[in-house]
Amino acid sequence: MSSPTVTLSPASGTFPFPSTCGWRVPCSSNGWFPPKDTEDNAIPSVSPLPLSSSHAEIWQDGGKIYIRDLESAFGTFVNGLRISKGTVLKTGDTISLGSRIARNDKTPAYITEFHLCPVIAQVSLAGVSA
Repeated sequence: MSSPTVTLSPASGTFPFPSTCGWRVPCSSNGWFPPKDTEDNAIPSVSPLPLSSSHAEIWQDGGKIYIRDLESAFGTFVNGLRISKGTVLKTGDTISLGSRIARNDKTPAYITEFHLCPVIAQVSLAGVSA
């Protein structure tokens, strides 16, 4: 069996993220996505607000790929269901890291609608047991 591969492709309603990144390592901003600098650096760098620095983990065990929430504030969801313990992922599943945050009168003007969106991805697996 080949090495397991998990591909997460952006789904509708997601905070924008690159669909082809290769290996991702934690960054200082929120664990996955580095801050996005503006051309003039006048606006602070902001990552998706629903995403925690230690939000969820994905791992392989016994030929299967699992995901679990790490007690994040806005939750981790698989196919719309909030999870807390290890959940087996399958090709075609949709994962959501966080949930949409509503804008209110205290939301700074530089926060865009995208910053209030969760990270939503379609799962594709290769090299794992069915």
